[in-house]
Amino acid sequence: MLVKVAVKGFRNFNNWFEFDFRSRKAYEFNSNVLHGDLIKHSMVYGKNGKGKSNLGLAILDITCHLNDVNVLPSLSSNYLNADSESELAEFKYQFDFDGIEVVYEYGKSDFKTTVYEKLTIDSELVLQLDRRDSDIAKFGFIGAETLRNDFSSRAISAVKFISSSALLADNTVNSTFFKFIEFVAGMVFFRTLNRNKEFHGQVIDSKRLSQAIIEKGKVKDFEEFLNASGVECKLQINGPKYDEVIEFVFGSKNIEFSLVASTGTMSLGVFYYWYLKLLSNEISFAFIDEFDAYYHFSLSKNIVRKLSELQCQTVLTTHNISLMSNELLRPDCYFLLDDVQKPFYSLVDKELRKAHNLEKIYKGLS
Repeated sequence: MLVKVAVKGFRNFNNWFEFDFRSRKAYEFNSNVLHGDLIKHSMVYGKNGKGKSNLGLAILDITCHLNDVNVLPSLSSNYLNADSESELAEFKYQFDFDGIEVVYEYGKSDFKTTVYEKLTIDSELVLQLDRRDSDIAKFGFIGAETLRNDFSSRAISAVKFISSSALLADNTVNSTFFKFIEFVAGMVFFRTLNRNKEFHGQVIDSKRLSQAIIEKGKVKDFEEFLNASGVECKLQINGPKYDEVIEFVFGSKNIEFSLVASTGTMSLGVFYYWYLKLLSNEISFAFIDEFDAYYHFSLSKNIVRKLSELQCQTVLTTHNISLMSNELLRPDCYFLLDDVQKPFYSLVDKELRKAHNLEKIYKGLS
C-alpha cells in the first residue's frame, strides 16, 4: 500500500508538500477503512484552487514514466510550478508491501523525462541514477549485474528498464520490487465529470462504456445500480454482435443510453465502469476527483459505502460536508487540504468519538 507521498515543484506545490496515509489514532469503529495503521479509504476537502486535483495528479505522476499510460493532455504544457526557480519537479513515495518498506525518489523535467531516480527496498539501495552527474546507473539487484547500465542514449526510466529487462534472482528484495511495479501499474486517477475521457494512470481499452458493461455481463446489475441510485429505468442490449449498445426502454420505443442520459446519469455510468474495474481488482489505488459533483447527497453516501468495502486504496475529493460522518469513515480518514495536510481530528482539541457529529463540528470551525 501507499504510505506517504511528498512533492515539490509540481504545479501548485512550490515547496515540499506531504500527504501521509498513516493513521495516528486508534478509533474502535469502522476498522474496515484501515489496513493495519494505514488508511485505506479517505476523503479530501479544500477550497477551490487549493490543489485537490493536483494532489491526485502528483500521486499518480509515478505512472507517467513507469507505465505505458493515458496521461491527461494538460500535463504536457503545465507541469512545473510557475513560481519555482528549479527546473525539476521532485517526488518521494513510500510504500509498504507485507511489512517491507519501498522508497522511490525522483526528479523530472517534464511528465515523462526522469532526471534522477533512487530506489530503496528494505533499507537497501538497489538503484540510483542522476543524469546531472553521470548517465551511468548503479544497480544493486541480484540478477542485474550483466545489464547495460549506460543511459546516455536512453530516456527511459532506469526503474522501468529493470522491470522490463532483468531476470532477477528469487529473493525478498526482488519479489518486493515486482510487487511495487504491480501496484503502480494498478494506480488510476479519474473524474466522472466529463464522461469517460478524464482519466490518468492506467492502460485501458478504448471500448465505449456500453460495450465494457455488456462484455462483463453486467447490464442487469447496471440497471439495478441506476434504479438504486434514483434513476428509474429499464435497460436492454441492442445492435449487431461486437457493436451492441445499451438502450433505455421507453414503452414501445428504445433509445441508446448515451443519447438520452442526463449529465448525472452519465456520471453514474462512468463511475460504474470504473467500479467494475475496482471490483475485479484491476486497480490497486484510485484517486477519484470530485466524485459526487452531480449526485444527490444520499447517493453520495451510498457510493462511499460501496467504495469502503473494496480492498484497493481509494481517495475521494469533494466539497460535500454532509459526507463528514463517522457512519461512513473516521476522523483520521477526512483531510483538509491547505498549505499542509490536516486530518480532521487535528482541528479540534477534544477527543472525537463515534457519536460526534463531524459535519456540525466542522461548521462550527468555519
